[in-house]
Amino acid sequence: MSDLTGSEGSLSEGLVEKLQRRIITGQIPVGTWLRHGAIADEFGTSRTPVREALRVLHAQGIVTIVPNRGARVNGHSGRDIRDIGQVRAELEGLAAELAATRMDDEHQERMILAVRDFEAAIEDYKVDRDRMFKPEAAQRWRDANETFHSSIVAASGNPQIVASIADLSRRLPRNLSYSAYAGNTRALIQNLREHDAVAQAITGKDGRAARRLMVRHVVASMEATARWTEHHNTLRPDVAP
Repeated sequence: MSDLTGSEGSLSEGLVEKLQRRIITGQIPVGTWLRHGAIADEFGTSRTPVREALRVLHAQGIVTIVPNRGARVNGHSGRDIRDIGQVRAELEGLAAELAATRMDDEHQERMILAVRDFEAAIEDYKVDRDRMFKPEAAQRWRDANETFHSSIVAASGNPQIVASIADLSRRLPRNLSYSAYAGNTRALIQNLREHDAVAQAITGKDGRAARRLMVRHVVASMEATARWTEHHNTLRPDVAP
């Protein structure tokens, strides 16, 4: 039974994220046929949100819908991930620059707490490396990562940046990068250091540095994700229709 709850709209959004994550990480190989009934049964929902989710994935180019057959997985290539990441890096860099002079106490507290939670999670992983691969560990990292980035984007005070990044996140969820970092404590520590450097630049009201550091951070994260995806997709042969 799925943990998806809410209206049909929120159900379809949740399905998009879950299916997209499975496709990009190779859990659902390129060439696989996705059947409405099978997905509805797995996630404990009706076929309506499934149809809507597959339409969204089709619009993103991740699947191809074939009438009376279902949807065939195309997947995101490493180049797709890098291209989306390049745009996101520039937008989040601009958001960080604006946040350096516009961030209020509430958003600053959320940003700092996210960095601290990131650090605490990594300390836990050092003690017990196996925790890194458990679902709750992944969720903790994703929550901290999402809070960090979203607090900065919101603090930019620019609704167009917020909307544009939200659109990019629907095409490529920000938290996919955990797959590339899990099992690599050094990479996680480097990711934490990048977050901390951005936070310090913002709290120090150094907009130029905040922008430069954020761009570098997002590009590095997307590059790690692209390489991880390319490596894992080469290990999985296409599934013939």
